[in-house]
Amino acid sequence: MKRIFFSLAMISGVIILFGCSCSRHASAAKSAKDTLYTPFTKELKRQVENNHLDIMKLQFFVDQKLILRRSLGTQKSEIKSGVILFEKGQYINEVIIPKNTPGVCEIVNGDHLMVSFELQNNNVEFGPGGLNEGFFTLYARNWNGGMADLTYDNKTYKLQCATCYNAGDVKLLVRKSEADKLQRTQRIVEGRKVDN
Repeated sequence: MKRIFFSLAMISGVIILFGCSCSRHASAAKSAKDTLYTPFTKELKRQVENNHLDIMKLQFFVDQKLILRRSLGTQKSEIKSGVILFEKGQYINEVIIPKNTPGVCEIVNGDHLMVSFELQNNNVEFGPGGLNEGFFTLYARNWNGGMADLTYDNKTYKLQCATCYNAGDVKLLVRKSEADKLQRTQRIVEGRKVDN
């Protein structure tokens, strides 16, 4: 009887240790993936410009999952982006932009960047300021309760962040290696003085 109890206790202990180990590895992998990116800031944009680099050749990413929704009414209509859902008697067009989705800057307008996450007429505007001063965050209109209106594919969608409370918290990211390259290429020379 003691052997059976001892064997069960050992097996239970191994299972618990293995389970903890797996969750730590999964957590470490997730953490490592998130450290591959860094927020795009006014300072990084300035470094890009000072080094005469083309901002349109930078690979951008979005740091949160975004959901864009618009009602189509009771009639299905042709859509170019997203999927059609039927909800409460209404057809809903939903476009999802997952976290870390790559995007390309198509237009630079002063401090504002128009970033496209897919081909077509679907730029999303980012700029410095908002809730996160200095970071490039989402720009939209008619903000209410963390949601806003956004023109996407020439249509107005209700924008919300699926992984945060306020879509205004969504930041534009670049790969950390890209940011490190920019920071390493800039150096201020202090000069030399004549030895007496």
